Amino acid sequence: MAAVFKVNWGRVAIYIGALTLMYALSIQMEALRVLMAPVAVLVAFLVAGEFIAAIRRKNEAFVTRLLGVTLAALFAPSGWNLPAAMIALGGGMAFIAPRLESHSRFIRGAGLLIGLYGISRLPPLAAVGSVFSYAGLFLFLGYSVAELGERYPWTEPVERNLLGLGALGAILGLYVAVRGSLSESHPELVFYGEWLVLLLGVIAAGSMVYSYISEKDPEAYLLSQWRKHEAKTVEKLGPELSEAMEAVEDFVVRGKKGPLVAFIAYYGSRLFDDRKRFEALVEKIADYRARQTSRLTPLWIRHAYERRELERRIKIVEEVFDELRTLMGWES
Repeated sequence: MAAVFKVNWGRVAIYIGALTLMYALSIQMEALRVLMAPVAVLVAFLVAGEFIAAIRRKNEAFVTRLLGVTLAALFAPSGWNLPAAMIALGGGMAFIAPRLESHSRFIRGAGLLIGLYGISRLPPLAAVGSVFSYAGLFLFLGYSVAELGERYPWTEPVERNLLGLGALGAILGLYVAVRGSLSESHPELVFYGEWLVLLLGVIAAGSMVYSYISEKDPEAYLLSQWRKHEAKTVEKLGPELSEAMEAVEDFVVRGKKGPLVAFIAYYGSRLFDDRKRFEALVEKIADYRARQTSRLTPLWIRHAYERRELERRIKIVEEVFDELRTLMGWES
């Protein structure tokens, strides 16, 4: 039981020590007393998060800490407390969403909406707050549609253009800001603001058109990147698994999961004594989702994303086959 439940007592001691120090300082300095409540709330949730993490519930531990940060920001004695709390909550939701098993895209979109709306409420950004709120709304709508991707193939273009949707929302929000608050506070700048919005719209549309015209099949590029890693990966697979190379290439280069999952299932059918570990191997491949890029993304940046995704798939393959070799008894 001790091996399963292992609390990081050093971190817990730091949290409690920080709270004790704050209490001691607040006795001497009256100005710090208003910080005691948010600090106490933060420490309580951070400590609770450590105990939850000790039972191997990482996502729940993260959510607990996130709630602590959000509530601490909400209780802070400042006019910025609500926007700060929304930024913390939204940012945390967007960060943890990819780790979740279900509704990850919807939660990520909701997190971006909350976080960007919080940014729009910051006093220094009041004049252009609609830029962030509209961007958040468009991203939320895009991620909500992308959540249907597995059931409706027509959502794939939306998922590929999430960045473009956010940019479109930001441009529309900028126009609203120009015609609204800016026209009241600085009417002499409205003309320039409208031209800026028009210029940004033309740049966005031009980027999309250029991307469509100049886009090439990425397979040739990805194959060239795969060849740089192929020899090292083949060596790691060993002779026993060399017949899987075609399935590995399909997954690494083209993102096709079926052949590799079928190959692992063939070998895994012999592993009746350790089904959970085998199922975990299959899930690493089956649950993989490539990060999509927008039509607004320049080709050189898109290549960087594609290369990063290829390296990510190679890493998944190496981890899966290392574990498979161990399960099959080919390694000591």
